[in-house]
Amino acid sequence: MAQPMRERILDAAIQVIKERGVTAATTKEIARTAGVSEGSLYNHFANKTALFGSALAQVASGIRGAMIELLSAIGKNTVEDNLSRLASAAVPFYAELLPMTGSALADREVLGWLRRGGPAQGHGPGDPHHPGPVVPGADAPQGGAVQGHVRLITYLEAERSAGRLTEDTRPPYLAAALLGACQQHAFLTLLAGEPAVSAAAQLPPDPGDYARDLVRTILAGHLP
Repeated sequence: MAQPMRERILDAAIQVIKERGVTAATTKEIARTAGVSEGSLYNHFANKTALFGSALAQVASGIRGAMIELLSAIGKNTVEDNLSRLASAAVPFYAELLPMTGSALADREVLGWLRRGGPAQGHGPGDPHHPGPVVPGADAPQGGAVQGHVRLITYLEAERSAGRLTEDTRPPYLAAALLGACQQHAFLTLLAGEPAVSAAAQLPPDPGDYARDLVRTILAGHLP
């Protein structure tokens, strides 16, 4: 069965943006990679920013799903297991996202879209397929990049209220430590390679192994 054109264009956009970054990627190259005419892109996306935004949203879908799963796990399993599953998804997410968004920081239009909610909204600005917020709070003004942090804080606060974290736990900082460490692992792996991460940084290159050790470390002193 042939892949729908919109999906083919999105896959091509993700591939090109990964290779060249948001700023250097062109709709002409995306169309060529997708095997369609450049004009046909605009039958599915209102403009270039909408296309790039939807590509970023596609990449972010995994971590959004992991956050939703985390919030549904309040009071269930163990806090360590719940956070380990989230971290296992966050490391590869950052590894995929960082090459795509590095140059976006220099693109005011794309950066503005990211700050208004970006991938958390599911699609890019001006996209006729935009369905509205995907999860509660996705249209909040804090911006898409902050929403993952906000949802993790919500989870940690709920677990603290349930007595599954100590009363002196500070969720905003615990969330920053977890997500920041996941991003650091992805950054080091991209920049230096897995051998350096293992030998010099003394961290396991496998995201799952790293996630378990990381969560166990940052939760030290926070479990009753």
